[in-house]
Amino acid sequence: MDTRGRVIIQVNDLHHTYLSGTPLEVKALKGVTMEVYEGEIVGIIGRTGAGKSTIVQHFNGLIRNRERGRVVVDGHDMADPSLDVRTIRQKVGLVFQHPEQQLFERLVGDDIAFGPKKMGLPPEVRRERVRWAMEMVGLDFEKFKDRFTFSLSGGEMRKVAIAGVLALQPKVLILDESTTGIDPRGRKELLSRMLNLNREHGVTLVFVSSNMDEVASIADRIYVIDDGRTVMHGTAREIFAQPEVLRRYGLGVPHVTTVAHRLAQDGIPMPRVPLTVAEAEEDIWKILSS
Repeated sequence: MDTRGRVIIQVNDLHHTYLSGTPLEVKALKGVTMEVYEGEIVGIIGRTGAGKSTIVQHFNGLIRNRERGRVVVDGHDMADPSLDVRTIRQKVGLVFQHPEQQLFERLVGDDIAFGPKKMGLPPEVRRERVRWAMEMVGLDFEKFKDRFTFSLSGGEMRKVAIAGVLALQPKVLILDESTTGIDPRGRKELLSRMLNLNREHGVTLVFVSSNMDEVASIADRIYVIDDGRTVMHGTAREIFAQPEVLRRYGLGVPHVTTVAHRLAQDGIPMPRVPLTVAEAEEDIWKILSS
């Protein structure tokens, strides 16, 4: 029985060309199809230049589809010229690869409050939105709200940028390589908080990453993009059970999954394709016990 929620983002045969009709024309998307269900975590993987960022920028109207294909977000056709994309951007938040570049206010609290202020929310509501968003990313409200934005560390800036998107309380949060450049401990904490946001608050997550271990640990389903096309999709376990296919698309598998495949080649198959160290430990104990 399928327990997934309704489709909140639907992409059918999407094509996109940058600088169309010029000598610098680049066909970035050549037929992408995918669905994102309400409340799930979807991973999007592919080698550099595959078109991943171009896809997710269609989800909140940064790019409007004018060519072949269709994008529907929360029931709205993104190609509809009468559509007010501001309403979509309140529902679908996008955090870029270097989100600290999104910061511009002098004080942390003001930066996070910018979106709610533009929505016309009263000061007391804005303050609670900021407090909640900072709590979600692990920033103490009283300690950080009056800090100078550009006095923060890189990891703290990353959290402020994400909090600024969360303050809009979007239904969907897109993280486009947003853990890149953060130290391992910081990445682990951020992923844990994003999982909590999904599980406790029902926020749908779209996670674009080149880190296979991270994708495996967080994603319910995965889409593989290559040369502007959808070439694979399935659960994380289904995708990472096919290392040879992924290798053809310039991708690897999580480190622990690599070990499991090598054990299977040596005649020691594991009961499943492990995606995390915890799963591998559990399965190895089962093998040893038997």
